[in-house]
Amino acid sequence: MKLRSLVGALAIVALSASGLVFAAPVTAPVVAAEASQFDPGNIISDAQFFDGAAMGPNEVQNFLMSQVPVCRSNYACLTTYRQNTPTMPASSGRCDTYQGRSNETAADIIARVGAACGISQKVMLVLLEKEQSLVTSATSSQGRFTSATGMGCPDTAACDPSVAGFFYQVYFAARQFKIYSTSPNSFNHVAGRVNNVRFHPNADCGSSAVYIANQATAGLYNYTPYQPNAAALANMYGTGDGCSAYGNRNFWRIFTDWFGSPTAGSALLRTLANPQVYLISGNRKYPVNSASFLRIYAPLGAVDYVQQSVLDRYSTAQPANRIFRDEGGRLFFTDAGMKLPFSTCGDVIDYGGKCDPSGFVQLTSAQAAAFATGPTIGPVLGTRSGGRYYITLNTKREISDERAQVEASIPAGMNVLTDDAVSDMSLGAPITRDSIFVNQRGGGNYFFISAGQKMNILGRSDALVGPAAITASSLSYESIQRLPTSSTPFTGIVRGVGISVSSVLSPSGRYDLVNGAVGSTTPTTPVTTDMLSAYPYRGSISPGSFVTTATGGVVYAVTPTAVRAVPDWATLLTVAPSGSPTILTVTSGFVEGSPSAPPILQSGALVNSPSTPNVYLVNGLNEKIVLDSFDTAAEAGIRGSAVVGDGQLAAYKETAGVLGYRLTCGSKSYISAGGSIHELTGALPAAYGGSSLALDPLLCQRLTVGSPATQFIHTNEGAIYLVSNGQKRHILNYDTYLSLGGAVGFQHVSDGFSATLPTGADI
Repeated sequence: MKLRSLVGALAIVALSASGLVFAAPVTAPVVAAEASQFDPGNIISDAQFFDGAAMGPNEVQNFLMSQVPVCRSNYACLTTYRQNTPTMPASSGRCDTYQGRSNETAADIIARVGAACGISQKVMLVLLEKEQSLVTSATSSQGRFTSATGMGCPDTAACDPSVAGFFYQVYFAARQFKIYSTSPNSFNHVAGRVNNVRFHPNADCGSSAVYIANQATAGLYNYTPYQPNAAALANMYGTGDGCSAYGNRNFWRIFTDWFGSPTAGSALLRTLANPQVYLISGNRKYPVNSASFLRIYAPLGAVDYVQQSVLDRYSTAQPANRIFRDEGGRLFFTDAGMKLPFSTCGDVIDYGGKCDPSGFVQLTSAQAAAFATGPTIGPVLGTRSGGRYYITLNTKREISDERAQVEASIPAGMNVLTDDAVSDMSLGAPITRDSIFVNQRGGGNYFFISAGQKMNILGRSDALVGPAAITASSLSYESIQRLPTSSTPFTGIVRGVGISVSSVLSPSGRYDLVNGAVGSTTPTTPVTTDMLSAYPYRGSISPGSFVTTATGGVVYAVTPTAVRAVPDWATLLTVAPSGSPTILTVTSGFVEGSPSAPPILQSGALVNSPSTPNVYLVNGLNEKIVLDSFDTAAEAGIRGSAVVGDGQLAAYKETAGVLGYRLTCGSKSYISAGGSIHELTGALPAAYGGSSLALDPLLCQRLTVGSPATQFIHTNEGAIYLVSNGQKRHILNYDTYLSLGGAVGFQHVSDGFSATLPTGADI
């Protein structure tokens, strides 16, 4: 292509030696391109250059008509030009298929070629103007259409006939820029590195090192391999000196005059030497000081590299924040490619901004339009990781759940954005409600909230958390740390407001603590009625109940003063009513939070400890009976003994009295004889006289009940006695025995038993 450029609709002055064309001075547009804004390394952004959908056919035609309302050419103007176009096959990575049509307008050709090859229609219009002034010329000749884009038209020869003519000039120019893009290392100017770019075809005019920031700029240099020198830039709308070239200067200038900044797609700029990124808007640059803010403003384009002199043209403003204003004066909060409008200045202040220029980033309308419009920003902001925050005075306070938000009189609803949206705000104390469990997000640990404090949960915390009604959304570790910690742990023993009975929570519901069971009278955690009712009532726990935890493994007996481990199944059977235990599942906090005592002993066992000479009979769960003779136990069918720890034995209360041969189980009286117990019915209790020791029902159920007692006993000497009025009277002969009713039989007793009855007169 010819290495020349026209400045608007200019008179062409041919220079015989260089083949360059200089523009005569013209009147600058109302908003002129400023030479200080020209960056040789970033003439146009990739986003702008390769936007094949920048303009449609109607938009192109309207633009052409705005430049040349009336055509005075004897041949054609771009506004009136038409031709039949050929079908061009697809070229991988370059252009899609172009389907030929009859009588196509220039606007159709420009729009459809741009779309097929992925080159901006704005770029093609500027190229047509800088090469042949076709856009602004009302008197164009056929020759200008023949070499419309300068494609295949060297300075020293005629244009290549194979690419001559308007359609081929437009199509193959666009295709050539895609060839530069798909094979960048095959050409002299390469993006992403420092290139030596000449000022003029005359090598004596010199060159300079230019870091070419993007492929679009590299393509322009491969198409027209010269940069403007200082003289060309000093007279932006005119000529420079003998070493000036204008092609790329004019491309940049025309684009700027017609369509605005060609690097508007690259509002984020930095130099190669300094990693500091700036957001460029108007005449200001805002430092972008973190990776999160780069993500925030990603809709404005990828970071481009420029010379330091380009950045120096802009005054430095405050660091960029999340709040920007468009040219219409509307303020927005931005995140995730969206802009959320503020409704009041107070909201702006809450989100860390100000309503004066020091508190927001001023964007152009085009820049603001790059962000999708979201809903109006409110005082509550949710994050994708599950957080919910109340925002005030640039402080975020995490809210445990929606109900806590309502109870705190915070307006309902929230916008959900990324976690980055709140990452730069100070963190305040969370907003929670009482009687809920709060999970540490990501940690799996729960806390119970009561009176604005967090309570550490004894045992396995997640075992308490079943009903969804009392499980709040999780809080972050940092928010949980800002809650004061109660000095009392949460055991799972609770009492509802206005309720006199304490309850212990379980994974499936709650059990009321009754009849003086441990925990029923100790301090409990007050909870709301709603919280308590969320746990279904499952029954009650009283002394003698058996419980285990969610993790299982150990069964505990509940007493009035403690929970005590049951060491084995055999022991459990001795202390379970009817020998058939019912085991309730409670939280480990109930077990860990209740007073503990040594493991229980088998009810009915004979035990002693190293520090005591006495032998005791274990009477149920809580008592022990001293023995003064093994015979009393043996006669009741209790044999054998074991040594246990002092503490284990001391956990049992010693009953008054010693184990004798007279026993009471419930309302019935018995005597011990022959390894079993025998009920005393009718007048027999009075007949046998003496005191009777009451046994625990758990011990009674272990004893073997023999035949009912009679008023006759038989001793080891072979004698038979009548028991009457607390005495035994020897019956001297069998006939007398029968006459006294001996047909009912007698009970053989031990010598010890016999000795407890005074001897009366013989019969």
